[in-house]
Amino acid sequence: MDEKDMELYEKLSRLQWLMQRSHLRNHVKNGPVGDPTRGQGRVLAMLKIQPEISSKDLAYLLGIRQQSLNELLNKLEKKGYVTRMPSETDRRVMLVHLTEQGKQAQDENSGADDAGLFDCLSPEERDQFNAYLDRMIAAFEQKCGDGMDDNAREWMRGACERMGKDQFERLMSMRMGGRSFGNHFGQGGPGFGPFGGFGRPDDPEDE
Repeated sequence: MDEKDMELYEKLSRLQWLMQRSHLRNHVKNGPVGDPTRGQGRVLAMLKIQPEISSKDLAYLLGIRQQSLNELLNKLEKKGYVTRMPSETDRRVMLVHLTEQGKQAQDENSGADDAGLFDCLSPEERDQFNAYLDRMIAAFEQKCGDGMDDNAREWMRGACERMGKDQFERLMSMRMGGRSFGNHFGQGGPGFGPFGGFGRPDDPEDE
């Protein structure tokens, strides 16, 4: 790694550190639902995009165990932010719904410190930056593989059909919780989720 590459790497590392610091401030300032990158806040952020979703799909997207998801949903349900009910077409499937109160709670926290992260870039610069990130991610995936197994690929195909392509891609772009760069299928890394490349591992600090 030459001097210029090292400088770029250090800047990306600092940006990631600053983003994590901002997430922590939001968590402290607004409580468990104030941080859209972890715990209850992350659940609400995904439900705002997909107001009705099966608990199984939600667990996949979050990259956490069903038991851990149930603990988060129990807390959100007690606050009146979500409801759970069996699917009318398949009673074995439990559907999670975002309530109006939950939507309001999510909206109130949309002004988080990092909400305008890319405001310093023009639309053209954002597109260019996005293209650079895509090329970097593709290069890493070519070297390291996409980190997905057959179960993950099968789930992705089914979820895309259930939710619609646009909705699914938006949800997938959130699965890293803002703790990594890039937003397309196949991104992963050591320790990310139970399905190899999805989300991130259960966070013991999630509230």
